[in-house]
Amino acid sequence: MPPIVTPRNFLIFTSGLGIYATSVYATYHVYRVYKLPSPPSTIQQPRFQSTHPGVFDALAAEYDAKIGWDETLMRLGARRRDLIALARGDVLEVSAGTGRNLDRYVANPAVSCLTLSDVSEPMLTGAYERYVKMAQVAAKHGAGLPRTEFKIMDVERLVAVPDATYDTVVDTFGLCSCGDPVVALREMARCCKPDGKVLLLEHGRSHYGFLNDALDKTAGEHARAWGCWWNRDIEALVSEAGLEVVEMERYHFGTTLFMVARPKTK
Repeated sequence: MPPIVTPRNFLIFTSGLGIYATSVYATYHVYRVYKLPSPPSTIQQPRFQSTHPGVFDALAAEYDAKIGWDETLMRLGARRRDLIALARGDVLEVSAGTGRNLDRYVANPAVSCLTLSDVSEPMLTGAYERYVKMAQVAAKHGAGLPRTEFKIMDVERLVAVPDATYDTVVDTFGLCSCGDPVVALREMARCCKPDGKVLLLEHGRSHYGFLNDALDKTAGEHARAWGCWWNRDIEALVSEAGLEVVEMERYHFGTTLFMVARPKTK
């Protein structure tokens, strides 16, 4: 007589199979990274990193679907929520992409006006389409959205924005794709009021050398696929740009940085 398959036995079997498959997959990738040749020592420095701006135009239509699961596993939605909850007044978000923070602004009544900007028109079009859907839902429930504008702008050249315009400047996972992140940070600080905040959620180098080695070895491949250099020293770049760090937390072995900064007083 064949054994009876109970729900409990089935759950144990499938869970064990999942753990085994995950272990094999992880072991394969660890071995693959270990066997990769060591990159040049300059691999983490932005001036030696080529940019891939066309990648975002190509990814725009599928971007949310491609990164959604990763963000869920890493609980980045909660980090975005906590960061945007600190925004106040007239807000500029740079490198806004497809508008993945939009619903967090809606939940923050302290935001009176919002400007989303990005250098990629297809990505920003995705943000606008997201906003339109949200506005339709809000209208059905009698809710309001902050007055929102969409502007195609390069974060390294915010020439259309006068000095000290915004109460809050936000960037989430944008410094990894800038050609010169120090210039980008200085532009954010220039556009921010002296008593305002620059809110950053970024990924970069770890606390741990072995993880930095893996990031460095795979950085070029990842940048070509995603337009993102994930091995930059974000804390050092913020310091070089001259911003004053008010609060900082790090997650995921130090690779995710949650930072509240402000323009340094002269």
